[in-house]
Amino acid sequence: MLYLVSSNLKEGRAGDYITWVKKNEKSLKDHSPPGWKYRGTYMSVLGFGRYEVTDIWELKKYGDFDTFRNWKDKVYLQIAAESLDFVLPGAVEATLLREVGDVLIVEPKKPKKAKT
Repeated sequence: MLYLVSSNLKEGRAGDYITWVKKNEKSLKDHSPPGWKYRGTYMSVLGFGRYEVTDIWELKKYGDFDTFRNWKDKVYLQIAAESLDFVLPGAVEATLLREVGDVLIVEPKKPKKAKT
């Protein structure tokens, strides 16, 4: 599964954010919760997209969210707190994607046609 967290940055903070991400990428990879794999932080370019930045994480199962909630690694918690200083409050959206072959679809039953 891919977990994408997209957000907009506070005005005038993009340059500082890029520097901060580059400085902390190794720690994000090394101190991520079990089951979480940091795949990178991406930025939109030329005004394309609704959000300026997206963090991409790879997870194996839904239970990895519980692991994240209980994760107490001091380095990771510090990085997470610092990241919030760059994000514009209320301008965040998350998306969870699964591979097509791993998705369970439940569709409503089609109504039976009346005999005429």
